[in-house]
Amino acid sequence: MKFFLRALFYVLLLYASYQVVSALVRKDAPAAQLLQQYADKAMQQFLCQTPVTWRIGQLDPAFDLTLEQAEQAAHRAAEQWNKALGRELFRYDSLDGFAINFAFDQRQQQLLQQARLKRNLARYDANIDQRQANLQQQAKQLKQRQEQFSRQNEQYTADASAFEQRAQQATAANLAALQQQQNQLQQRQQQLQQQADALNEQQQRLLREQRYLNETVADRNALLPNQAAEIAASEVGTMQINGRTRSMTIFAYTSATALELTLLHEFGHALGLGHTDKAESVMYFALSAEQSGLTDTDVQALKQQCGL
Repeated sequence: MKFFLRALFYVLLLYASYQVVSALVRKDAPAAQLLQQYADKAMQQFLCQTPVTWRIGQLDPAFDLTLEQAEQAAHRAAEQWNKALGRELFRYDSLDGFAINFAFDQRQQQLLQQARLKRNLARYDANIDQRQANLQQQAKQLKQRQEQFSRQNEQYTADASAFEQRAQQATAANLAALQQQQNQLQQRQQQLQQQADALNEQQQRLLREQRYLNETVADRNALLPNQAAEIAASEVGTMQINGRTRSMTIFAYTSATALELTLLHEFGHALGLGHTDKAESVMYFALSAEQSGLTDTDVQALKQQCGL
């Protein structure tokens, strides 16, 4: 009898469970979606309430990076997020933390080539800018000297013309004075000739400098066709999340600053953040020259994500 009652109880329990599940499937699909949304939100808030632990995993020797340097960069990136919310969002754990792996690939080489190209262009530009500024200054001085020479030459021409008129009316009384004026005019003529020669020489130097500057600009621009396609929009890091399991991979970076920004970006993904639409934001979809650290956009996105 007890066996029968127990069997009947199990049958009724299974039937009741079936009716509840069937009702949810048939009539309460929106309720099921709400439950999923509630679970997702609870998971998001859990990510912000429990420190996410990390460690350095595999470090490809092709990177010019030591384990200590990698850890320091990750520490700095993690600490930015911790300070932003005033709580420990990330914690270093050399044993149980999720792995941050450094896997060298071709993008790293392309980025390094771009970095070298930018340095070379910067050197060219600094040299060109300096020479251009000097050339402009010297050209300005030459123009001023030419204008001064023109005024002196006009005055000399006028004085010589006046002297010729006086010479035509020369007398024994003013002959000595005219001779002295003629000597002065000859000296002025020689000085003007020397000034003209100096101005011509200066003009030739400026022309040579301008040709050299043009050649330098041409050499600088000749580097541009060899420039690789812009890598900024390429994926230089990834953050994979499978449930509560995470794994970060860094593929490329051009400098210590760029590496820290990439780590900062991927740590944001580790908290469930998506991309923003502002180039200065760390969570922008690509590295940008406008980025320098976390912005209010990043912090507000995280607070919203965490329900704060």
